Amino acid sequence: MLGELNSKKDVVFLILSYPPFNSRSNETHIAWFQDVLEINHKVREPHDKEKKVKSSELYSEIKRLLHHSIHDIEAHVPADIIVDMCEWRSPWHATTNKPTLDFCVDDFMIRHLLQYIQIPEIRTIMISEATDNTLLFRIKKLPPVIQMFDIVIHINANFLAVKDIEDRIIEELGFSKFSRGEADKFLRSQNFMILLYQFDSWIDLNDLGTGWWNSDKTQKIAGFTSDSSMPADLKISRHDHLLLWNLFCRNVGKLVVHSSSSQPLAVDVWRQCCGHLLATALIARALKDVNDVSIWQHAFRAIGFLPMTSHSIEDRILFNALAFVLGHLGSAANKCLKYCASYLEMERTHKVDLLESWMKEDLIGTLDEGEQIVQQLVNVVLLESFQNGESIRMVDEVRKELVNFYKAEMNPLLVELDGKGLMEAPKSEAWKEANEMYLMNNKISKLPDNPKCPVLSKLFLQGNLQLRVISPSFFQCMPILQILNLSQTKIKCLPQSLFKLVQLRKFILRSCRLFKELPAEIGDLCLLEVLDLEETEIIDLPVTIGNLPKLTNLKVSFYLPVNGNRKNYSSNRIIPQNLISRLVLLEELSIDVNPEDERWKATIQDILPEVCCLKRLHFLKLHLPKVSLLNDFRDLSCMNFRFIVGNHLKCVISRLPHELVIKFGEQESCLKYLNGEGIPSEIKEVLGHSTAFFLDRHQTATSLSKFGVKALENLKFCVLEECNQIVALINENDADHGDGILQSLVYLSVHNMKNLRSVWEGESLRRRTLFFLKVLTLYSCPKLTTVFTFDLVQNLYHLEELLVEDCPEINCLMLPTDKQRRTTWLLPNLKKMSLHYMPKLVSLCGGERVSPSLEWVSFYDCPSLKIQFLNEFSSYNLKVIIGEADWWSALKQNESEVWEPNKSKRLEPNISEGRRISIPGKADQPSGSEGLKPQNLDGIFFPIKRDIDLRTQLAAINDQLQARMQITEPTKQSGGPVVEAGTSSKWKQVA
Repeated sequence: MLGELNSKKDVVFLILSYPPFNSRSNETHIAWFQDVLEINHKVREPHDKEKKVKSSELYSEIKRLLHHSIHDIEAHVPADIIVDMCEWRSPWHATTNKPTLDFCVDDFMIRHLLQYIQIPEIRTIMISEATDNTLLFRIKKLPPVIQMFDIVIHINANFLAVKDIEDRIIEELGFSKFSRGEADKFLRSQNFMILLYQFDSWIDLNDLGTGWWNSDKTQKIAGFTSDSSMPADLKISRHDHLLLWNLFCRNVGKLVVHSSSSQPLAVDVWRQCCGHLLATALIARALKDVNDVSIWQHAFRAIGFLPMTSHSIEDRILFNALAFVLGHLGSAANKCLKYCASYLEMERTHKVDLLESWMKEDLIGTLDEGEQIVQQLVNVVLLESFQNGESIRMVDEVRKELVNFYKAEMNPLLVELDGKGLMEAPKSEAWKEANEMYLMNNKISKLPDNPKCPVLSKLFLQGNLQLRVISPSFFQCMPILQILNLSQTKIKCLPQSLFKLVQLRKFILRSCRLFKELPAEIGDLCLLEVLDLEETEIIDLPVTIGNLPKLTNLKVSFYLPVNGNRKNYSSNRIIPQNLISRLVLLEELSIDVNPEDERWKATIQDILPEVCCLKRLHFLKLHLPKVSLLNDFRDLSCMNFRFIVGNHLKCVISRLPHELVIKFGEQESCLKYLNGEGIPSEIKEVLGHSTAFFLDRHQTATSLSKFGVKALENLKFCVLEECNQIVALINENDADHGDGILQSLVYLSVHNMKNLRSVWEGESLRRRTLFFLKVLTLYSCPKLTTVFTFDLVQNLYHLEELLVEDCPEINCLMLPTDKQRRTTWLLPNLKKMSLHYMPKLVSLCGGERVSPSLEWVSFYDCPSLKIQFLNEFSSYNLKVIIGEADWWSALKQNESEVWEPNKSKRLEPNISEGRRISIPGKADQPSGSEGLKPQNLDGIFFPIKRDIDLRTQLAAINDQLQARMQITEPTKQSGGPVVEAGTSSKWKQVA
C-alpha cells in the first residue's frame, strides 16, 4: 500500500511540474506531499520501543492519503493514463525522432527537479534512465543549484557499496576516509548536493550519510540510475516524462502523427509547445485527424511566434496556441467564446443558463446551434464540461490569455495589439478612451479618418509595412499625444494635422524609405525632444528645425535621388548654416549621408565648428571625408562617437555580414577608417579613444600593429576587410614597449584578406598579446595556412568562439609542436567552433586536445576531416554538432575500421575513474573519451542540407536551442553557443 501511495505521489508531482500547474498555487497538493514524506520517514525510522509506530495507525494514515483528490489534474490528463503511470504500465507511442524527444525530455526533467528542490523534506532524489552524464552536468551548472548549495559534487558510484560511496564522497571533500567524524560534522554544517552517477539501483539512497543530515540546512543526495525501483523522496523518470508526447499522440490521432508526411512536423509542433500541458492539448485537439501538411506548418510557425511583449515564455506559448485555435474557429464560436471570457462564472455555469445568455445577446439563433458550439469549444479544450455535461467552466489560464487577445474591445484604456496580424485598425470606439495604443508589427493599411482621442498620450504604429497614407485629419483630435512612432511604414508624406500636436515630445520616423521631404512645419512642434529620421531618404533639413529649443536627440539620414530627377536646390548645403548651434540642448546627434553627395563636403566644413561647441553632446555620429577634419575635436574622452573617416565610395559593395555591421555600430566609440594610406597621427589619436575599429581597404599597412601599441590598447572590437597589403595581423617587431599588443581586444573579425599569411608573427610573443580575446573569426583568406602557433594558443586562454571560413589552404589550425611543450588542453574556455569551406583541413590542432568547455561545433565542406579529429575533443559539455549528413554517416561507417585500431593510441585525460581535474573557473570533466564516438553523439548532431543556405540553417538551429534554454534555465546565461545570423560570408546557396 505504501508503494501505491508513493507511485501516486511521484506521478502527481511530475504532472504538477508542467505549465500551467507549476505557476498555480498548489498548497493542498504540497501539504499532501509533505504528509506522504512524513509517512515514509516514519517507516524508515529504527523500530525501538520508544519510536515504534503502530501498524494500524500507519495503515489508516496511508489509506487516507491514498484518497487525496486530484480532480484538477484529471481535467487535463485522462484518468486512465494516470492509472497506467501509477501501475508501471507503458502507454507510450514509439517515434523515429527519439533524439529530439530525449533533448526535450531532459528539459522537462530539469524543470521537474527545480520545481521541488527547495522543499526541505526532500532529501533523496532518484533520477532514472539517465543514459549518460549530460543531464548530470546540466543540473550541476544550473544557477539555482549554484546559488542554493555551498557544495555540489559528483561521484561515479558504479559497483560501489554504501560505505564505499561514503568514503569516496569524504575523499572528494578533501578528508581522509579515516577522518569520518570530522567529515560528518563538516557536512552537517553545509548546504550540499551530492550527485551519484551510475548509481546501482539495489542501493537504498536513504542508507547513505545517515549522520550528515541537518534539518536547518538544504541537503540533497541524487542518484542517477538505469532504473527506479528503490525508494526516494522524489523520483524523476525519463520514461514518465514522455507523458506529453503520449497526450499529443492520443489527441491528434495515431494514424496522423505516425504518417511519413506528418511525423517530422508533429514532433516539431510538439517541441514548440515547450512542455506546456495545456498548450499541447489545445494544439493537438485543433490538429485532430488533420493530414494537410500546410496546416501543420502553420501551427509550427504560430506557436513559435515571439510577440514584442513582456509575457513569460509560458504565457507566450499558451497565447500563441490559443491564437492558432481561434483562427480555426468559426465566427459564431469566436463570439460565444469572447462572451465566456468576459461573463462566465469562475467556478461553474449551468449550460442551460449559458445558452440562454447567448440567445439574449443574439450570438446564436437556436439552442441546437448553441449545443453544437458548446461541444466544439469543449472538444478543443477552451471550455470544460463536468457533472455529466450539465455545467461549464473555463480554465483560469485560458481566460487570462483570451482577455489579452480581446483586450482592445474589453479594456479600452490600454489597447495592446502589437504583432497580432491585424489587417485593420481598431474601430473608432476603441480609440476614444485609450491612453496608449500599441498597434505595431501588424498589417494595417488604413487608419480611421478622424478618431476622437482626448486622452491618448502614446501611439505606436511602427512595423505596419502596408501603411502608405494617413488621413489629413487623423491627428486632429489627439490634443495630448506625446509619443508617436511611425517607423518602418511606407508613408511618403506627413498629414498637416500632425503639426498641431503641440504636446508631442518624441517623433520617430525611422526606416521609412519612401519618405523624402521633411516639411518646414516641423518647427511648430516646439516641445519636441527627440526627432529620429534615420534610414529615411530626405533631401535636406529645413531651417525651422532651429525652432525646436528643447531638442536633445536628432538623428537624420540624407540621400540623393538616383534617377536624375533632382530638386533645384537654393543652397549647396544639406544642413543650413548656424542651425546646429541653435540646438544648445542637443545630447545626441547622428548624421548619415550619401557618400556621393558633394554637398556634404561643403556642409561638414560649416557645421563641424558648431558641433564642437555643443556642451551637452555625449553621442556623435559623423562621416568625415578628410582625415584632417579630426583636428577640430579637442577632447573625445567624454563622448561616445561613430566616425567614418575617408573617401567612402558607395559603388563599392561591402561583403560583410549585415549582423556584424550592426554589432560594430553598437560599440561605445567606433572609428571606421577606409581607403586610407599610411598611418596618420590624427587616426592614431582618435583610435586611442576608440573601443571599436574597422579598417576597410587600407592601401599600405602590412599589419594591424603598425597603428601602435598605445593607439590600440583600449580596443575591444576590431574588424578588418580587404586590406590586401597585410600579411600578418600582429607583428611583435612593431611594438617597442609594453606587455602586449591588443591586450584589451575581445572581438576580432577578419574578412577577404588575399595576402594574409598568419595571425601573429615575431621572435617572441608578449604575454598579454590578445590575452582577453573571446571571439576570433577569419573569412576568405586564401593564403592563410594556419591560425595559431603554440605560443599564441597559450595567450588565448579566454577565447570562447572561433570561426574560420573559406580559408582553403589550412590543413591544421595550429602549427605542430614538440611533445615536450604539449599541454593538458588547448583553448580551455572555447565554447563554440565553426569551420566551413576548408577542403584541406585534416586536423584541428595536430592531435592536441581542445577545450573541455566546448558546447557547439559546426563543420561544413571539410571533406578531409576524418574520424580522428574526434580524438581532439575533450569536452563533455557538447550540445550541438553540425555538419553534412553524408559526412557524419561516413564517420560512423568508418568507426569500426578507424576507431578501434587507434583506440590504444588515443589521448586520454590524465585522471582516474570518477575523479575530477580542476581548471580555473571551469566545471569538472568526467574521465575517458568513450562517449565521443559518433554513435554516441547522434542525439546532438544536426544535419545541414546542401540545397539550403548554410547561414539560414545555422540560425534556425540556434533559435531552437535558445528556446529550449529559456524553458530550462530561469536565469539567462551569457557565453552560450549563440550563432550570429551572418555566419556565412559567402552569401550563397550551398550547391
